[in-house]
Amino acid sequence: MADDPLAPPRENRTSLALLAVEDSAEDAELIARELVENGLDVQVRRVQTREEMARALRGGRWDAISMDYQLPAFGALEALKLRGELAPDVPVIIVSGYIGETAAVELLKAGAEDYIPKHNLARLAPALRRAIRDGEERRARRKAEEDRARLVSQLASALELRDDFLVLASHELRTPLTALRFQVEGALRIRGGSDVIRHRLAQADLQLDRIERLIEDMLTVSNLRPPEPLRRQETDARLLMSNLMTSFAAAKVEGLSLDVPPEPVMAWVDPRQLEDALRRIVENAVKYGAGKPIDLRLGRAGRSMLVSVTDRGIGIAPEQHERIFERFGRAGSTSNYGGLGLGLWIARQIVEAHGGALSVASQLDEGTTFTVSIPVAPPPWGPPSRSEPDSLA
Repeated sequence: MADDPLAPPRENRTSLALLAVEDSAEDAELIARELVENGLDVQVRRVQTREEMARALRGGRWDAISMDYQLPAFGALEALKLRGELAPDVPVIIVSGYIGETAAVELLKAGAEDYIPKHNLARLAPALRRAIRDGEERRARRKAEEDRARLVSQLASALELRDDFLVLASHELRTPLTALRFQVEGALRIRGGSDVIRHRLAQADLQLDRIERLIEDMLTVSNLRPPEPLRRQETDARLLMSNLMTSFAAAKVEGLSLDVPPEPVMAWVDPRQLEDALRRIVENAVKYGAGKPIDLRLGRAGRSMLVSVTDRGIGIAPEQHERIFERFGRAGSTSNYGGLGLGLWIARQIVEAHGGALSVASQLDEGTTFTVSIPVAPPPWGPPSRSEPDSLA
């Protein structure tokens, strides 16, 4: 088709590949001229039947489709359905004589972007530009959704591989650790050994405990091991604190002081898990306490038991107070302080499973106090037996 001498120069025009579903060659020519006059470098292919439209959609890339409402061979609704099957992102503009409001609404519901009467073709170019822009946005959204779905699938595969590796690694690590523990415990039972050797064997045994706990922590945080149920029983919290002091003394941790009331502090708790949570809190205080004294206190406040752990170490900035309770969260530099960043996260999970709370008060360079508050009363329904399983979830 020859260029109109009044149209914009070709180099300034926007290219447009238009598929015209139109039985009138004259109307297709009018549509093309209107678009050229509006600055579009248009290439038009006219089709009249379903078969021709299907071949065109399969065989080429189209920027837009103009469509008459009713053709002798098939109508716009059928053509819209075909477009939806073969080229759903290509926008469709209905260009037809008067079709009535009901038919126009039906076409828009079927997927047409707009309806332009043939006696008002001046609206066609703006409508096509808008429809093409909307179509590009839909393609971009669809591509983003496909990319997201692909990334989610890749992440799921990677997580599955990670989980398989962690299970295998934990199994492989436990086997030599178990054998090594037997050897260490056997050597400790041998009489006549020097105190130095026995001390070093005891230290090795403590390190084996630490490695086993790290393995368990990795499995817990990876959700490969279901939360262990609480097994509550009536417990004197003073005994838990005494056990803590004994274990840290065996590990040659110095500077710990314990303040407990003379009377029992009875609570309905899982003693093993609660002691584990308190140990993690004290270990954190030892790590960041700069070698200074650490105070442990046990008391009561109303119907709750309170345990506080206070160090005089590097402290924690207020904006980091919640972060340290996140998985892998830490306030100190990873280059200066080791660990996985799981201890306080696991401790809070255990405390909250008991219906309690773990909080922190700290400022940089002013030390830190962690406070555990746990209700001392048994569940409202009362203890049916000496111990009672209770979900951690």
